Amino acid sequence: MSSSASQEKPKGKTPKPLQFKLDKHKIDLKEEQIFLDELNNETPIDPRKPILEAKNLKKVYQSGGGDLVILENLSLELKPGRSLAILGASGSGKSTLLHLLGGLDKPSGGQVLSRGRDIARLSEPILARWRAREVGFVFQYHYLLPEFEALENVAMPALLAGFSPKEAQDLAWPLLERVGLAQRRDHRPGALSGGERQRVALARALVLSPKILLADEPTGNLDAQNANLVNDLIGELVEEKKMSAVVVTHNIELARKMGDRRELAKGRLWPGQER
Repeated sequence: MSSSASQEKPKGKTPKPLQFKLDKHKIDLKEEQIFLDELNNETPIDPRKPILEAKNLKKVYQSGGGDLVILENLSLELKPGRSLAILGASGSGKSTLLHLLGGLDKPSGGQVLSRGRDIARLSEPILARWRAREVGFVFQYHYLLPEFEALENVAMPALLAGFSPKEAQDLAWPLLERVGLAQRRDHRPGALSGGERQRVALARALVLSPKILLADEPTGNLDAQNANLVNDLIGELVEEKKMSAVVVTHNIELARKMGDRRELAKGRLWPGQER
């Protein structure tokens, strides 16, 4: 075979070179790195600016009968150290709003801003880092890991963040004491009451000292006595730790412990009314 023949290209169309395009809806890599550096270095947030902000937020679900609009042009600002209770009827979109504020879901329109960045445009690893560093979540159900003891459950976020077991325990232990469960440290969730499990979940949410607490009906599954205990703890801890907080609740006593109240109705927030 001649050398010229051996150099012949295979017949057919020459494949196009691979092209990589940046998603225009994503924050560029340089801006994302700046954001990550701010999180890692725990850069202080300007107290004059919102720590969390929603702008013209919209959430629409598609159903067989047409679009179901849950949130429509909703806006709010949460300043550092401020707390907000959101009340509203069941099905009004309170949990949906909280999930959007925490980056657990993406809006159909509008923005959720943290440190001036639209969190919906962050890559998933950076968004996860933001949630771990800046946000603590408490849900109606405790979501404790059944095979781990109370202290281990509280320490779990610190372990996942890279702290050593001893460091994680040193962070978790004072919080377990603070919520009144030092004597239950070795008990697994199955051996705890509903109120105790929710207090462990609250301690877990705070173990990495988040700047923002997002709580979704944190006392919804509790009896009146335990609900009052958890209400008091949330109000006290938000004040002690100078956190910003958004609490979604039907419980007017818990709502009164927050600095401000809003009603969610018809997809928007309205000034809260005394009851």
